[in-house]
Amino acid sequence: MKLNLKKYLLYSSVFAIFSEAFFFHFIIDWKLLYFIIFINYFVILSHNSIKVNKYFIYLLFLILLHAVLSYTFIQIPFNYFISQLLGIAVVGIYFYNLIKILDLDTVIKTYLKFAFVVVIIGYVLFFIGYNPFSHFDGDPRLMSILKEPAHYVVVIIPACYYFLKNKNYLKFFITFISILISTSSLGIIGCSLMFVLPYLNLKKILVFLALLPVFFFLFVQTYNNFEPFKLRVDDTYESLKSIKSGKFKEETNWSSYALISNLYVLNKNISDHPLGSGIGSHFYMYNVTYSKSMRAPQYLIDQDLDKSNAPDANSLFTRMTSELGIFGIAMIFFGIYYMRYTFTSNSLLFSQGIAIYLILKLIRDGHYFPPEFYFFIWIMFFEIKRFKSLPSKN
Repeated sequence: MKLNLKKYLLYSSVFAIFSEAFFFHFIIDWKLLYFIIFINYFVILSHNSIKVNKYFIYLLFLILLHAVLSYTFIQIPFNYFISQLLGIAVVGIYFYNLIKILDLDTVIKTYLKFAFVVVIIGYVLFFIGYNPFSHFDGDPRLMSILKEPAHYVVVIIPACYYFLKNKNYLKFFITFISILISTSSLGIIGCSLMFVLPYLNLKKILVFLALLPVFFFLFVQTYNNFEPFKLRVDDTYESLKSIKSGKFKEETNWSSYALISNLYVLNKNISDHPLGSGIGSHFYMYNVTYSKSMRAPQYLIDQDLDKSNAPDANSLFTRMTSELGIFGIAMIFFGIYYMRYTFTSNSLLFSQGIAIYLILKLIRDGHYFPPEFYFFIWIMFFEIKRFKSLPSKN
């Protein structure tokens, strides 16, 4: 493949992972990502054959089989899973081929450069007080060219972690502050994980478990003697009760409702279908089956926001568990077990950042094929594969 075509594939594909806000709506959302991938498939085919990872194919086949059986039994229209499997296959196979034919280190370096440019653009848009890409009109938070702060955080966090671990403190500081300015709760979690995950080991986990009685005692004392803390705990407890009842108070805020309403559907769906209802089915089960027994705050109904978070279940963990049942839980635990390998060597620093990204994805955003997801997945796969093939490992 000519060098200029490789550069085109590299730059267009890395840009694509930051491109979620570039789309137009005509019947459906036509995303720039899809046009880039469509064109680039032909570019790859003009010089190479399309390769498919056998384990990825096995996974797709098992998910397809599970969906056909679940949808047939529960009587869900097949279009719900066809669109999801098609998206996963097209995007997943594309980024597998991209990383396979390009130099891995060059791909990582290019992502880091693009990420830092996106950070700088974020500062510019934040300080001028205008962001044409924002999902919410007039939202003042820092999100750069992404649609909302949480999406900005997850795409940027591997770069932030890499800058930190490589002692590029200037870029780290600039990127880290941008995440804090985004005021995303997911960003706070991600920043915390950057300083905690690399230092976790069995001994420290056992020490933490041994200290749990002390933490519990301090919690009880604070609850009994500090009224603001008591009110916050009581409010949280009342909100969590909605996971079982599906009934929400009028003052419930949108973010709490987005989380808890999907946990309610998960709770009902996993109780009725322990093996899951099939990939892509959470929205159907939410919208058609379980929303009938829910009572959303009236102000969300008036703004037509009572089901706006249902298509992606608000988090990947919730969606995978609801749709794939015990198989989804097993896949998540296998993924976490696999990710722990990245922290065994300093030569896997970028994959460590990806591990933090994947944890944040489990917490928030249940889309199966956002622009960056398979880009990061396959980088981790090839970086670990390369590390295992080294004659001597540090």
